[in-house]
Amino acid sequence: MAQLPEIPGYRLLKQLKASKRSTTFLAEQQSLARQVALKVLSEEFFDDPGLRQRFVDEGKSAARLNHPHVLAVFDIGSAGGYPFIATEFVSGGSLRERMQQPMAPAEALRISRELASALDYAHSQGVVHRDIKPANIMFRADGGAVLGDLGILKAQNAGPSMMMGSPHYMSPEQIEGATGDGRSDLYSLGVVLFEMLTGRPPFDADDPFVVIGKHLSDPVPALPDSISLYQPLIDKTLAKSVDARFANARELIVAIDGYLDPKTVRELRAVEPPPAAKPAKPSATKIVAPPIQSASPPTVQQPVVPNVLPSRTAVPKSNPRKAVLRIGLVLVVLAALIALAAWWVGRRPAEVPASVPAAAPSRQLAATQGNLSAEIERAERLISQGQLFEPEGDNAFEVLNRLSMQRVDQAAVQSGFVKLGAATKAEIERLAARGNRSEAFRLLDLAKGKLVPGNWTELESQLGARS
Repeated sequence: MAQLPEIPGYRLLKQLKASKRSTTFLAEQQSLARQVALKVLSEEFFDDPGLRQRFVDEGKSAARLNHPHVLAVFDIGSAGGYPFIATEFVSGGSLRERMQQPMAPAEALRISRELASALDYAHSQGVVHRDIKPANIMFRADGGAVLGDLGILKAQNAGPSMMMGSPHYMSPEQIEGATGDGRSDLYSLGVVLFEMLTGRPPFDADDPFVVIGKHLSDPVPALPDSISLYQPLIDKTLAKSVDARFANARELIVAIDGYLDPKTVRELRAVEPPPAAKPAKPSATKIVAPPIQSASPPTVQQPVVPNVLPSRTAVPKSNPRKAVLRIGLVLVVLAALIALAAWWVGRRPAEVPASVPAAAPSRQLAATQGNLSAEIERAERLISQGQLFEPEGDNAFEVLNRLSMQRVDQAAVQSGFVKLGAATKAEIERLAARGNRSEAFRLLDLAKGKLVPGNWTELESQLGARS
């Protein structure tokens, strides 16, 4: 672009980046005295009315999206033959600039989760990005990730088109020319996650056609041993077959949450933590979850009888009557303690021998373990159906709450609570993003009433004032 274009209402300050199709400027929107990023179509495309119209249509699609991790579109128009889109200006740079070396796994997962949240919302609005790559991922001043550069956004109902995207980050179906759906974006996000974790893309070569061939035929590379625990997440995201990937972005969010804090459990409000438990420290990326209430009977501690029998030297020779009285008193106390111990033992389940106190938990576990898998599957099905806390008698919380009171493998129950918390948070964010704030606050109140507050207060503050 030979000279800065004249865009009424905007004062162009400097060029931020340029591509064959467009140039992006830092500009001041004069009516509101705020800085914006102004993307202007390159003049060599002025004679292509189809491309100009597509530029405007894509801007309108982007303007419909309102989400914390999607770049906001403020204005769209044309001036002096220059079609333009004005978006918010974010000052934190791009992910491409940050990825000079492998990132800490927690940071890579946090960024991926925020982007998956943006994609979950965009896909719910019928929009697929189709060009997820580090250069299109930017950061606000507070470090939050933002999905931007909406240069090739298209509605999901668009017909087949030519291959588009960036070779290193394209899904196999994009390479084959198919339109694809939201799962194509998830594949590209998986490529970005792999690169954040390792410092290199999973499929790389100097020749872009070789890269394309690797996407189509090469197996998913193995992560280094130090981060191999994330391999299942990478394998599912980068599956060649669309049906083998996560079905939607929400499933990916739940999977990422399991990695962000794998030891976390959700605490039920009615369950008191054991005295020895240390209170969990609140974290911006963790949903604090609770210890599970023990259902085992009180442990019987056998009474310890002090050695109070008087020694020979302790019995005054001059008063044998007192010695006999002392011995008699000791025998009475001893008999009482033995009777007390027998009474406690009698309170145990009849089938558990008093001499084997550890048998009670194991036998009860064997009696109830068989139903665990079915109940966990039921809870996960209810979560996927959105039946988190309602309706009464048929919701995921009640199933998990009931399991937490039984002598079953609590690791599976705790995992269920983590999934419930993640799904609840994602649903609240989705409702708020769609403008259904009353329903978002109602679900938030349900979560706060049934689960330990954790980060609910922080989420509530993010939602803003109640209308």
